[in-house]
Amino acid sequence: TCESCQSTEGFFRCLTCSGEHGWCRTCVLKAHQSLPFHKLQQWNGKFFKDTSFSELGYIWYMGHGGQPFNTFTEPTSTTTPLIIIHSTGVFIHNVQWCHCPGSSVHQQHLHLLKARLFPASTSRPRTAFTFDVLDHFLIDALECKTSAMSFFQKLRRLTNNAFPDSVPVS
Repeated sequence: TCESCQSTEGFFRCLTCSGEHGWCRTCVLKAHQSLPFHKLQQWNGKFFKDTSFSELGYIWYMGHGGQPFNTFTEPTSTTTPLIIIHSTGVFIHNVQWCHCPGSSVHQQHLHLLKARLFPASTSRPRTAFTFDVLDHFLIDALECKTSAMSFFQKLRRLTNNAFPDSVPVS
């Protein structure tokens, strides 16, 4: 049962959080609202299977401090998949961009920077790097002489050690 609401629907656990926790879908998303780079698993009746925030319907709102947009002033907008490279692996998140008056599609890279994500492109970015992974790469490159390719291979293995080729590249 869910440790937060006592529901018996769906059972999720987080491999990144310390301790043993079990949540329903709603509560695992609420508990991880500001922890989008944790690794989740769902019980399928036989074993825990890896799942992702995007599969659970998590939407990362860019702009407005990560909070859902005001539906009275914000037109309904679709989500965009964004590949985010973090020091613990490669993640795909559904992102909804701010479309408030005064904001434009040309400011997406600024929304990413405010969220501490470095965009791979300044025009309609689809890939971003956390500042944390950039710091890790800098130290690895300076101290261990790690190449960019080797560092990314390590991140692919951290994401899916059994099938690293299944991890998206861009």
